[in-house]
Amino acid sequence: MTALTNLVDQTIAEIGSYVRNQESVTVTLSAIDDNDLTILVDDAKMVNRGMIEIDDELIYVKAANATNGTLSVLGTGSNPVGRGWRSSGATSHVTGSLVRNNPLFPRDQVRRAINDTIKGMLFPVLENYTFTFTGSQYAYVLPDDVVNITGVSWEFPDSTKVWGLIKRWRIDRNYLYNGETKTAIILNEAPMPGKSVRVQYTRYPVELTDEELLTDSGLPASCEDVVRLGAMWRLLSTVDPGKVTATSVSADALDQPVAAGASTNAAKYIFQLYTVRLAEEISKQQANFLNTIQYQR
Repeated sequence: MTALTNLVDQTIAEIGSYVRNQESVTVTLSAIDDNDLTILVDDAKMVNRGMIEIDDELIYVKAANATNGTLSVLGTGSNPVGRGWRSSGATSHVTGSLVRNNPLFPRDQVRRAINDTIKGMLFPVLENYTFTFTGSQYAYVLPDDVVNITGVSWEFPDSTKVWGLIKRWRIDRNYLYNGETKTAIILNEAPMPGKSVRVQYTRYPVELTDEELLTDSGLPASCEDVVRLGAMWRLLSTVDPGKVTATSVSADALDQPVAAGASTNAAKYIFQLYTVRLAEEISKQQANFLNTIQYQR
């Protein structure tokens, strides 16, 4: 199983084959606190004035001293503005932490792209909700994350352990329950009172925290490449806008190692791969639906 932190590493490694951006790196030679403004590194020549990344924190370096191997961070002792740059959050770091110089895709940005992809996937995560039919109540409130119902069944009163399908039901998304508007299922077909009714429904996947596994979002493990492709598409789509700062057309053409629009074309290609794989996974999931036929009367 793959955790979010592993997905971030894999996405950064995979997207590196689509960009010409060889990052220079070094490591810290001592631990630093969340407000330290001097960072001792193994090779300060590998760092330029500007943004660096240590673990998940972005830091703005105002000067690098190659002689003593130190990096000076923007700010003062009482106002370390260069720490936690771009709202990445200032944290402490241990000796030997990797220092990435001017990362094109910071880890925090990659993490957001992954979670944005997960939240944006119209993937039908299957869940089951069970309640007891009372015989006198025909409306039952469903969980708040219900998107659609894919089938309803009830427990037969015998030893076969077979659940029979209920074909007459409807969804009421404006059901008033204890003064609140809820989503409820209205049964137009009565099973035996006292027996369990199981509602199979779909919900959307939810975003992940660092140590959570992909499956904690509700997505199957087979969707790992789909999530990576979706994140890469989102990240590559942000590269070309930086080229609009060129002072002239000729200067832009001479200075660019890659033609303008190249990352956009790559993003389109990745998006096509993403949509194909997403459609495949959705088709596989739909095969698990309990029942797609519903009778209103």
